[in-house]
Amino acid sequence: MKSKTVNEIPTVDWLDLNADRDRFMKDLRYALLECGFLVLKNAPGLDDAFQQKAFREVRQFFDAPMDIKKTAHISNTPYFRGYTLPTPADRGHGQVIENFQYGFEQDPICAHDDASQPIHKRLFVGPNTWPKQDSMPGFRPLINDLNQVYQQLTHQLGELIVESLGEDPAEFRRYFDLEEPYLAASLNHNYSLEVFSDEAKKEVRDSYARFDADNVGAHIDGPPFIALLINDRPGLQVVAGEGDWVNAPVTCRTSSGEYDVPIIEGSVIVNTGGTLMHLSEGRYSATLHRVNTLLIPEGETRVSMPYFLLPKMEGDLVPFGRSAADTTGAAGYEAGRDRGANACVNRMGTFPQVTRRWWADEFEALKEQQRLEVEAETQAAFELAAERGKRFKARPTNK
Repeated sequence: MKSKTVNEIPTVDWLDLNADRDRFMKDLRYALLECGFLVLKNAPGLDDAFQQKAFREVRQFFDAPMDIKKTAHISNTPYFRGYTLPTPADRGHGQVIENFQYGFEQDPICAHDDASQPIHKRLFVGPNTWPKQDSMPGFRPLINDLNQVYQQLTHQLGELIVESLGEDPAEFRRYFDLEEPYLAASLNHNYSLEVFSDEAKKEVRDSYARFDADNVGAHIDGPPFIALLINDRPGLQVVAGEGDWVNAPVTCRTSSGEYDVPIIEGSVIVNTGGTLMHLSEGRYSATLHRVNTLLIPEGETRVSMPYFLLPKMEGDLVPFGRSAADTTGAAGYEAGRDRGANACVNRMGTFPQVTRRWWADEFEALKEQQRLEVEAETQAAFELAAERGKRFKARPTNK
């Protein structure tokens, strides 16, 4: 018998939550158990009109002159918020990307180098770095609105995810506080293959053709519980089924082009992070994914807006329904790890221009432990994905 494969990311309709709750929970459970990604249709607060406005404002920012964007450069403050310049096309990473990092507007708890405070409170709590407002007055209000929409949805969805595991939804609030959020959020602007040299184009094509290539951005999202994302061009790919790359849909049409992926307006893409993998003891695993430059139509660019819900960073991740964490959990988590430091080093490694200016000593002291933890977490995700692939292979298809 032929095996069943997944050729698209499962969809879950938010409207079913009220119209047919049993169906909603069944679809949610299936998507997270068998794929680790889902497309949430009719997502509250993210209808097509809002997304059109969001992409219009964000594209206006990325289209602004470089001297305007640099007024919000990410290295201006120690909080990893602001603009990063496009990555050079000759670095061999398979992507040319510029982005803008942001979070909730917060007053710092203390000076960034006050070692009497845990590092995550010094790094994650602080103000955003904004560009000059006179040229784009709608940008900051849009980001504030997007923050609120994403935050509300992640908390609503988070409790439903815990319920889908057969656990008390109140367990979610052990790790997540709506009023004191920890998060990482980004506006990403990816360029197509045309910006690469002819020699680099061949290398990029060859890299994306190899599943195990380590220079094209394939990764799991380790620190978050879940991530949300809207996008306006193809590019995102997810490992699903027996280990095939599956193309994610576009959630908002901002051009008239025809694409080889579905366009599901008013939707949001949701994926499992390492924290949910740990708290569910591997029942819902984090899934390998990447942005494939080859899928971005030449002559166009891709904008995406991911949002990562992070847990409270003190104490162990005790799996839902349990009273204590195992010494070594089923999903690569070890009790006693400094999760706040882990999340901070993740940011430091991603944005070295900030690290060199503000966090060089801390990064040097913490990076090796974080590397080992990421390796354990990624290995656990691969093993869980392999188990999921075996389940698919064993299933007969309907003829």
